Amino acid sequence: MKTWQLNKTEISVHQADVPLSIENAYAKPATQEHINALGSGVIGEAWLVSQPFQEGPAVIKFAPPQSSDSDTKTLALWAKCYRTIIRVAEREELATLSIPLPGANPHVQGGEEAVWEAVFALSEQLQHTKHLKHLHLYASDEARAWALFNSTS
Repeated sequence: MKTWQLNKTEISVHQADVPLSIENAYAKPATQEHINALGSGVIGEAWLVSQPFQEGPAVIKFAPPQSSDSDTKTLALWAKCYRTIIRVAEREELATLSIPLPGANPHVQGGEEAVWEAVFALSEQLQHTKHLKHLHLYASDEARAWALFNSTS
């Protein structure tokens, strides 16, 4: 696990096979059924599904692109998705958040370009955070994700 600070947020990158750290909140991919019910306009978006007074961690659902294409439009959706996750976390004043990066599990498919877009978007959005103190990222290649973050900061 690699850890470093960006703005006020401590970021740690874990291998995808390490159990998810769920202290305060976690981002979870929406199911295909959920995406189908909401329509294709939800791709690239994120939203909070926890209810007020709910016990346990908050859940931010997000709808990553469903194809592993690396065209400009798909890559823009990856970036939008990860920026929106951080915006939702900030709006809800979450202190800790766990997020799988593209390719980290079967529900978040994505190649090298998608990981780059996600990392770049997260780095950019984290510059504006006030509440998020700990961000746990899960990646199929921990060293590569860490190197990407270092190149963006």
